[in-house]
Amino acid sequence: MYQYELVVPTRPVSPNERLTLTWEPKLAAHPSSTLFGVQLCVALFGPWGSVENLKKGAPQDTKSCPPAGAIATSETLRTDTASGARLAAEITVPFAPGFYDLQDITVYDAGDSMSTGSVIEVR
Repeated sequence: MYQYELVVPTRPVSPNERLTLTWEPKLAAHPSSTLFGVQLCVALFGPWGSVENLKKGAPQDTKSCPPAGAIATSETLRTDTASGARLAAEITVPFAPGFYDLQDITVYDAGDSMSTGSVIEVR
């Protein structure tokens, strides 16, 4: 069984930059004999003038791929928890400078979902 971790850039990005983001498969900490289909996507929310304001205002809907209210999203990728394949998607960051909430969203066919937020800066 695998879970997928998104590799997020740690450097500031340029306006309208096209990012290729990769999900790396990691062995699950708690193995299970139940396989699940998984949907993966990335969404951007923002901008905010500071990281502090972003933390006060984020996140929005992060229970579906693509989520409502996002200003940019990747395509939705589908795989299963036993594939262990590296996956990649592209997203174009907005033109407006500022701090954005980048949400890595995982939706399991069993009905559960989870998201992990990261901050990226556009300048």
